[in-house]
Amino acid sequence: MSKHLYYVTWHTGSYVELLPVKVDQRTVQYEVEADDEELKHLEKLITTINNKDVMEEHIFVRPFDEDEDEKDKLALKKDVKDLFQVIYKLGTEKTKRYLDEL
Repeated sequence: MSKHLYYVTWHTGSYVELLPVKVDQRTVQYEVEADDEELKHLEKLITTINNKDVMEEHIFVRPFDEDEDEKDKLALKKDVKDLFQVIYKLGTEKTKRYLDEL
């Protein structure tokens, strides 16, 4: 399968987007090269992170449940770590150098 260039774009907060073109220079963008299967996996990880960002039910249903909030934070942290591992694996040399410097 052939690979295509995509940009994993990290917007303000925790909103992540996968785009086929480079956009706004004020956002953090990671270049990755992915085939169809890798693209689906990347999209799934991004969707998972975006769905866990700020959940309305936390505000209205359990605003003071610190144990559940901590579980959610740990789950999000793991998902973000998984995403960065995939970004590094699929990343261009430029992306890998940038992540190595962090």
